[in-house]
Amino acid sequence: MSSLERMPTGIPGLDEMIGGGLPVPSLILVAGDAGAGKTTFCTQFLCKGADLGEPGLYFLTFGGPLDSLFKFVSTYDFVKRKYLGKEICYIELEDKVERAGRAEDVLDAIQEEIEKFGAKRIVIENLSDLKQVFKGNYRRFLLKLSHLVKAQKAVALVTGDALPRAPYPAEIAHVADGIILLQNEEINLVRRRSIEILKMCGTSHHLGKYAVDISVKGLTVYPGL
Repeated sequence: MSSLERMPTGIPGLDEMIGGGLPVPSLILVAGDAGAGKTTFCTQFLCKGADLGEPGLYFLTFGGPLDSLFKFVSTYDFVKRKYLGKEICYIELEDKVERAGRAEDVLDAIQEEIEKFGAKRIVIENLSDLKQVFKGNYRRFLLKLSHLVKAQKAVALVTGDALPRAPYPAEIAHVADGIILLQNEEINLVRRRSIEILKMCGTSHHLGKYAVDISVKGLTVYPGL
């Protein structure tokens, strides 16, 4: 385990729970409820890479206007505006998905952007939304996406919302090297955020739920709580 290359997340308290960072290469599912912190988690991950000189790509499957997204992320202390569009680039996949018709075409478009940008850190937001587009080819698409990430020697975070009676999208979980579950639960009429490492290949990690706080500094994990 100690011989694995690790990529720090930039999230205080988390790397100590997973042996120093995320395994390289790997595809990691970040799942959870709305408001649990998935977008913040991914943004911190990319900004940490920018601090270290590692280019990052943020793919939006079916996202809104980019200027609204920039306005949102720029409220955090860890976001340096000079990174946006340079060390961190946002790519809208919606048009590519609608024009492609084939899962392979979308994979080719993702690979082209990764190679052009030299990205080592990748985020694909709301990947589970593509299930309705690719239907029977969706699982094959996920497998090829995992192979693509490994071939590029990168780390990719893919997000998906928690489903009714299921904490995460099962199809993505089957191909993921790690599963990080973020929750925003109501306990005794109070909302409490937590993080749980359900799976992390090649890593001896903490088990159970741990407290999470979200502030202008982003996510902070408290491994002892």
